[in-house]
Amino acid sequence: MMMDILYCTTSQMKEAELKASGGQERGLLSLMEKAGESLASSILSLLPDPDGKSILFLCGKGNNGGDGFTAARLLSSRMNVTVALVSDKAPTGIAAKEFSVMQHFDVKIVNWDEVVVTDHDIICDAVFGTGFHGDLPKNTELLFTDVQNSPALKVAADIPSGVDADSGEVSRCAFRADHTVTFGAVKLGMTAPDAKRQCGEIHVCPIGVEDALSAMPYVMTCTDEEKALAALPHRYELSHKGNFGKLLIIAGSRSMSGAAALNVRSALSSGCGLVRLASPESVIDRVGSGIYECTFAPLDENVNGQISSTSLDRIEEELKAATAAAAGSGLGMSGDISAVTGECIRICGKERVPLVLDADALNALSGKADMTAKFGCRAVLTPHPGELARLLGIDRQEVLTDRLSCAVKLAEKSQAIVVSKGYPTYIISPDGRAALSLTGNAGLSKGGSGDVLTGLIAGIIASNKGDKLFESTCAAVYVFGAAADITAKRLSMTGMLPSDVINDLNEIFRKKC
Repeated sequence: MMMDILYCTTSQMKEAELKASGGQERGLLSLMEKAGESLASSILSLLPDPDGKSILFLCGKGNNGGDGFTAARLLSSRMNVTVALVSDKAPTGIAAKEFSVMQHFDVKIVNWDEVVVTDHDIICDAVFGTGFHGDLPKNTELLFTDVQNSPALKVAADIPSGVDADSGEVSRCAFRADHTVTFGAVKLGMTAPDAKRQCGEIHVCPIGVEDALSAMPYVMTCTDEEKALAALPHRYELSHKGNFGKLLIIAGSRSMSGAAALNVRSALSSGCGLVRLASPESVIDRVGSGIYECTFAPLDENVNGQISSTSLDRIEEELKAATAAAAGSGLGMSGDISAVTGECIRICGKERVPLVLDADALNALSGKADMTAKFGCRAVLTPHPGELARLLGIDRQEVLTDRLSCAVKLAEKSQAIVVSKGYPTYIISPDGRAALSLTGNAGLSKGGSGDVLTGLIAGIIASNKGDKLFESTCAAVYVFGAAADITAKRLSMTGMLPSDVINDLNEIFRKKC
């Protein structure tokens, strides 16, 4: 069985390197040797006939340059190798040792301003690596502009220079690679759309830090189709609806009945055995007129057509009978909704009923994200960046700058699983498990998409009888995005609707049974 590809931040990688090397120079040199060997062998594998080809290494003064020096030395017996020093300063630290060793081999060494890019079949970027932030120096911009106009095959060592390994921000004139050979794990910034384009095809090469990374909290793996389908319960010949759970959805208001309908439709398509909607009668009348497989629990409504707090006893009765619950979509904002949200959390904590919270339920928790932890509620929170900011009481820009760290803070504060919506979507568990999903597209940037996702998460959790909370959530996020990708191909990102995605869920599910 192939080992999962890992995704990490630069700080996680540095910590793993220290653990794997014992913090000793000898150990760090060994890691650099392995990285250089991986880079050299990957370059050879990309060429049908590498012997006699000309390769140019653009090397900085730091560790990324050291990886390049090692690969240049190893390739010098088979290729015509030139190393260009892209720095006014001499190599430093362990990179200096690799540079010193390389000089004893058949490698031509030049300064960056002596480079003629058209003289080479392959150009390898080993200038900045994961330490890059901000803007490229002017001389490097000029060099990379020449490189971009070259027909040579372009390879980046670890990450293209000019790409921020954490944020994915791309500097002007950043190196544009055909292939990126990354070491140990994919750096999270490389998953950002602009950064992915700079990376070209990504090759992940082990260098001996993988065990240390895997043991660290919040180092991520990517949810794929195999993992997602494995998280769905098997349906035996004698299965019946009681085998796949009972989901209670608390959603909708007079002005937002569509949110409840999308919750319900998505949940019904998730494989859940029974779906029940608790909502004002005005909402139930609309939803029930077009959805026939759901049952209903009519609730009192206030003057604004929202669920009234006079229905709390009925809500408790319904929650006690549920395998899982979802609350928030289309509820609106009022004191009544704050009371309903708080009571759902209290009851679900007491009864050990998993609870998915979205939209207005998250707004009701603004500044009170520890409520789920206080009541021991097995919750899944599904915030977009604005909701994540409100839950933590911080500025939205702070979330956009480092969404992963903010998601981890929320998971730890709430002791809930956090689905941090965006691209990629992060799924963070307070026990340190973490995953990301690379499915989905810009066609989901429409009202109602979150309602479909909430119904799907809650439905799969219910179908697993409330067990495997993290795995069920990861599966739902993947399936939702994968179905949306099918919808976009079928209808276009512009024309697709969230309700169309529900129709394509079966394209994924039919691969299970």
